[in-house]
Amino acid sequence: MTLNDTSRRVLEILGEVTGDLGVLGDPDLPLYDAGLLDSLAVVTLIVRFEEAFGLSISPAELDKQAWSTPRALVADIAQRLAAG
Repeated sequence: MTLNDTSRRVLEILGEVTGDLGVLGDPDLPLYDAGLLDSLAVVTLIVRFEEAFGLSISPAELDKQAWSTPRALVADIAQRLAAG
């Protein structure tokens, strides 16, 4: 899977979980401040990313800043995939 494929899939999942496809067009949208991410949405994202990418993401090791915007979220998942 290329970085573009990964980015597209991460953003698709984010849009599905948040119910807001605006996340696809604004890479710097503040997800928590906009009310798009809360603790339940984060857990749902973790499960969906684990299923989609074969990752193991511990909620305890999750840095809220790493998932604060769509751009940051894509970068975090890409980094996890590269390290994995």
